[in-house]
Amino acid sequence: FFADLKSLSESQLDHLRSVGLLGGLCVEVDDSIPPQGLSSKAAKLLGVDETQPRVELLEEIHPSSAKNKVVGVQDPYAIRLVRSAHINYLSNALSEPLSRGFISLDASHPWMIYWCLHSLDLLQHFDPPSDTSLDSGGINDLETLQKSQLLKRIVSTLKHCWTDVPLQFDIDDVKKNTKLSQLHKIQQQQGEYISSTDAEGTNEKIEIIGGGFGGGPQQMPHCAPTYAAVLSLCIIASIGCGQEDTMNKSHNPYHEAGKLAMELLNEKRLPMYAFFLTLREHEDGERIAFRMHHDGEIDVRATYCILTPCHLLGLLDKEEEKNHLLSPSIARYIASCQTFEGGFGAEPFNEAHGGYSFCALAALRILGLVSIINVEMLRSWLVRRQLEFEGGFCGRTNKLVDGCYSFWQGGAIAVLDGWYNENDAACEKVGAADDEGLSFDEVMLQRYILLCAQDVNGGLRDKPSKPKDFYHSCYNLSGLSVSQHALSSSWPPTSSDTGDDDKNLNRLFGDSSFNILARTDPVLNIRTDRARHAAKQF
Repeated sequence: FFADLKSLSESQLDHLRSVGLLGGLCVEVDDSIPPQGLSSKAAKLLGVDETQPRVELLEEIHPSSAKNKVVGVQDPYAIRLVRSAHINYLSNALSEPLSRGFISLDASHPWMIYWCLHSLDLLQHFDPPSDTSLDSGGINDLETLQKSQLLKRIVSTLKHCWTDVPLQFDIDDVKKNTKLSQLHKIQQQQGEYISSTDAEGTNEKIEIIGGGFGGGPQQMPHCAPTYAAVLSLCIIASIGCGQEDTMNKSHNPYHEAGKLAMELLNEKRLPMYAFFLTLREHEDGERIAFRMHHDGEIDVRATYCILTPCHLLGLLDKEEEKNHLLSPSIARYIASCQTFEGGFGAEPFNEAHGGYSFCALAALRILGLVSIINVEMLRSWLVRRQLEFEGGFCGRTNKLVDGCYSFWQGGAIAVLDGWYNENDAACEKVGAADDEGLSFDEVMLQRYILLCAQDVNGGLRDKPSKPKDFYHSCYNLSGLSVSQHALSSSWPPTSSDTGDDDKNLNRLFGDSSFNILARTDPVLNIRTDRARHAAKQF
């Protein structure tokens, strides 16, 4: 996979061109020789300009051919992202019935939607063509209509994954919490209010109908699929409603889907907030963690999967007098999960792991409390997970490379580098990476993803010996996006941001005219323009 392409035979190079990993050759043809098999008269009839050298994209003519030479229009050995194959693979996953083997993922409907939708969004599948005017004629394009119908079906599927659950709160807690009071008032008006007493008949309780997204229809609410569902809905809302300032609604074929997504988010944000509050777990009377679901496990994934939707939906109001989701004890619990190596385990005294380290760091970034942990040890552990030969990342010490850690580890480094760049004192103390790049070798990571993680038939994988899947497609592409784009000037993105940071690129590997993805937010892992739209709406 790391062979010198220039040393390969022409038949091998032709194979790479045929599957899309290499582009066609731009060859300058000597016009003193008519096209093969044509007379000079026939060449004139075909419109060949005899006074100018012809530059053609030729699949059959080799650079070694007599009188022909490769010109500097493109690098014939630059590896390409096989975009069309990946788009077909991911689109079919959302629009075609899955095989019977996927029954094992029946509790992961929102996850599969997010993995495929976010990947397609990074590949700019739903972006309007830059060279086509958005008139009414473009809306009737069959492919565009199919995409629009797909987005509406996704919203409908996610709506059916929502599950209501009755929740009990002390009446004093409801009175002190602005959002719970607002939700209680709405449900009173709708006739859903229930008052009760506890088993001892003393403290009055208020029953509020909360809820979350389950792994499928009629499944119990769980904060992991809730996270995936909210991110998917934010993506669709931005696709459909994010261009209203510059585009007439009637000219946006995805407006109806975006409107449906926004309505669902607005309808469920407060019940979701109430559900999240009931997942709090007190330990030793002081540390506060979260469960993944009622009576479920406690780990740092839950904290991240709760804080991210709350951040996107404007539920982390720092000016609110008592917001339990912003309690400093949450950050202290996360800090207790940092290991002697520097990374984070799922819970205290577990082994450091890339996925949990990302969740812990990103949650602290949302809380604004990264400084509570040992950032120097974390940074040292993260950058040492990039393998010297392969260029990709492993998830734990002494483990093999895995494409999904392109984001879990690479994204965590981007989050930490961004924090360093905003904190001058920390930068001076450890000599953080400058604004020009990241603390890992982004070119080596891009090389691993493009050469080893791509399946030429579409989809991305863990490593060459493994099959492709939706999960690895998502996090390989997310890691590729992180490695391509320079750090943002600030985080979190706000509605007033112009998006100019999206144009700043790191060093690139392969065909730079073909491989660049949309920019993903390393904390939230949706496109930065989608995050800006959510900030504007909520």
